[in-house]
Amino acid sequence: MNSLKYRQEGLLSLIKGRRIDRSDPYLESVAQCRELAMLREIAVWWRKLHVGSQCRFTARLLKRLGIFDTLVSQYFNNNATSPYIEELSLGFLSSLGAHANAVVRAVSQFEWAFHKVRAGSGDRYEVCWDRHPAKFLCALAEDGELPALEDGVLYRMTVGGDIPGLFECVRESELDTVAS
Repeated sequence: MNSLKYRQEGLLSLIKGRRIDRSDPYLESVAQCRELAMLREIAVWWRKLHVGSQCRFTARLLKRLGIFDTLVSQYFNNNATSPYIEELSLGFLSSLGAHANAVVRAVSQFEWAFHKVRAGSGDRYEVCWDRHPAKFLCALAEDGELPALEDGVLYRMTVGGDIPGLFECVRESELDTVAS
């Protein structure tokens, strides 16, 4: 294996807190270096700054839930992250698509779709919400009280470049479905 490539991969593993080959004296010495923790902290801080500036709604929600720092750190440590802010943001938002919290999924999917459409995608994207999305996003932006879950209601949002305002939303309820 190429020695330079091996060392670079080893250094990246150290920065991301992953295992390394302890038989390499150079990597072992770096692993013992007290500045390594500071380097890790700086790398994650930059990712938090970028994600916070590009994913405003998602970042605000995750901060309110007290999980922003943890999720950004986990994403950085467990994924190949792009040095390009747009790609980093899309990757982070995409990683939240399977999050256990439905509103975290909805906000991140909306923001991901919005970024894609603003970048020129001709596709349409659907995001399902369990509460009124406009009220939720406004409350989030204004640090207001977030609307509660609406039982038996689904808001089906479509995001697309061909839609005036870039998105539209339809409210569906179980009562509508039962009546049909």
